[in-house]
Order: sequence, then C-alpha cells, then structure tokens
Amino acid sequence: SIMPDAQIYIQDFATHHEKASRPRSTVHKAPKIGNPTPLGLSSFALSVFILAFYNIGAFGIQIPNVIVGVSMFTGGVVQFAAGMWEFKVGNTFGGTGFGAFGGFWASFGAIYIPLFVSLLAFNMFGFAIAGIQDAFGVKTDLAGNFVAINSTVGDAVEQFHHSLAIYCLGWLIFTFIFTLACIRTNMAVLGAFVFLTASFLFEVIYHFNPSTTIFIKIAGVLGILCSSCVYYCLAGVLLTPDLSPISLPLWDLSKKDN
Repeated sequence: SIMPDAQIYIQDFATHHEKASRPRSTVHKAPKIGNPTPLGLSSFALSVFILAFYNIGAFGIQIPNVIVGVSMFTGGVVQFAAGMWEFKVGNTFGGTGFGAFGGFWASFGAIYIPLFVSLLAFNMFGFAIAGIQDAFGVKTDLAGNFVAINSTVGDAVEQFHHSLAIYCLGWLIFTFIFTLACIRTNMAVLGAFVFLTASFLFEVIYHFNPSTTIFIKIAGVLGILCSSCVYYCLAGVLLTPDLSPISLPLWDLSKKDN
C-alpha cells in the first residue's frame, strides 16, 4: 500500500500590515513514500530460511559463518530499517514486528561474533574454538549427539545452551503475542507466525535438552514452513496488477462489516 498524500502546512508569519489578499498559509504536498513491507518480508523470509536449514543439519554444514552475516545485515539492518519505514507510513503492526525481529537477528548474530565475547564468556577460548562445530556452537559426535569434551567445557556448554533457552523463551512469548495480534490479518501472515511460534517452542525444548537433537531438527522444519509462508506473502504483495499478470490470494481474515 502507498501512504496517502500528506499535507504540510507552513504558517505564514506575515504581519497585519501586509495586504489582506495574500494567502495566510502555503500548502505543499509531501513526497509519496513507497511500501516498505516487501523489503521487510524479503529479509525476514531469507533469514529464517537459511537458519532453518542450519537447524536441520542440511548437507552436513556445521560452521555458522554464513548465518552470522545474514543475521547481522539481512535480518538485522535491513529488517530494522523496514520496520522504521513501516512506522513512517503509519503501520504499527509492521513497524513493531520488523523492528523487533531486526533486533532479534542482530543479537542472534552477535552471539557468534568473538568481539561480543558471548561465546568466549563460556570457558574462554577453549570453549569457543571447540564449540564452533555446529549451528549452535557445540560439539557433536558422528550421530549428532551432544558430546562434552571434558567436565569443565561440559558445564560451560550446558550453561550456554540454557542461556540460549532463556533467550528463545523470551522470543517465544513475543512471537505468541504477535500470533494473537494477526488473527484478523490474512492466512499467510497467520500461518507464518504460528509456525514461527512453534519453531521457537522446539528451540527452547532443544536448548534445555541439547542431547536430543530431534527437537532442533523439528524447529528447522517449522522454520522452513514459516519462511515459505513469508515468501508467499512477499509474492502476494509484490505481484500487483500493474507489475504482473499473476496475482496470489492472501485469504483476508479481517472482520467484515454486516
């Protein structure tokens, strides 16, 4: 959607000695602002999609370098910027969602950057070096089971997982509230938040039970479903009659007036 033309009124501070025929105010039209929603949707979908494949252990990828860059810039900077422009066009829901999740992605990426010492704080370099072996910085055996290198590192890894569990729990609560808030938006948006809420739930369960890796894989599958819904929303918003002969229904859930 495009923001309606706004009018900025510049007061004329002319004195009463000037001619009465002179207009007392000058009206200028503010420039139109494009719709920031597709930008926010694209960054959100891409970030969730990539992290979800890390979670399911696709192609045996364990080094998290790529997801760090995506989290900081695509999910963090771009999505936060989209959220601020949503506020500009008067969309509180979109501004809050994109802005908050921009913060989520930036903070998630920071966990795996040594400069922020999130990893180094847990047993310093010994844990950080040994830990960057899967998407969540922990060592696993060939079967994907949790392995404690020694008792000290094991304790540090457990604390790290429990810290991430609390972190994900906070975002689970936030996402659940947003799920309730989007019940009357459309099916695609509602589906995305339902899957995202469920994904956070299984992330919390996994980090409290890191030896049971099936939970993080379930979270990954739910993340793929979430990103699919968001990609669908993106296509539905971008494929307008003036740009494409193709259109996708979003199945509006808003309350209809009788």
